[in-house]
Amino acid sequence: MKRLALAVLLLFALVAVAQAEPLTVASGAGYKKLVTELAAAFESKTGKKTELIFGNMGQIVAQAKASGKVHMVIGEQSFFKQAGLDLASFTELGRGVLVLAWPKGAQLTSLADLAKPGVQRVAMPDPARAIYGVAGKEALSRAGLTEKVSGKLLVVATVPQVTTYVVTGEVDAGLTNLTDVMGLGEKIGGYLNVDQGLYAPISIGAGVVSGSRNQDAAAFVAFLGSPQGRELAKMHGL
Repeated sequence: MKRLALAVLLLFALVAVAQAEPLTVASGAGYKKLVTELAAAFESKTGKKTELIFGNMGQIVAQAKASGKVHMVIGEQSFFKQAGLDLASFTELGRGVLVLAWPKGAQLTSLADLAKPGVQRVAMPDPARAIYGVAGKEALSRAGLTEKVSGKLLVVATVPQVTTYVVTGEVDAGLTNLTDVMGLGEKIGGYLNVDQGLYAPISIGAGVVSGSRNQDAAAFVAFLGSPQGRELAKMHGL
């Protein structure tokens, strides 16, 4: 009986710890604005705290696998599958959109403009670390531009790095995502959506990491599916 009582007490203690610790959500850096707003709205509505981690998806997946302290991940579904990250569930927020952005003082009209002599440097995320790098690589290939622009590419780790290079004018163009360039206004020259037929669909959503004991994960998933959560995702280009 004493052993049973101790076991019950231990179980209650573990549950209490799981409930007490903040929900840790890790996301690709390209969705920092969206995830930060979602977390703030979730906390305002429920009073439940979250801790946010951002980085390239390769780092996020590695941390989720190794630490055991990441409860949820937000990013692209197929990337998680290919990386071997075991998820208990996945809730889609929307479809990601690849865009071509350019700095102030420039003007591009299509993806094909990247082959023009006036375009010397093109930033894009690393295909090994970011889904928009994969999408950018696919789009260039399907558009027949790979050989024409390969010598111009500046490959960086994350989507925000691409956007920063565009904002500062250090590149002539950048392949990034709609979420990251929305709202930049006069900080850049402009952007256009890349033909979605040139790259595989990008399913952006939230995955609950298998084995997570945090009791707030289900509440966060429910919030993401609520009208407020859906509206926030839509406002950020999903």
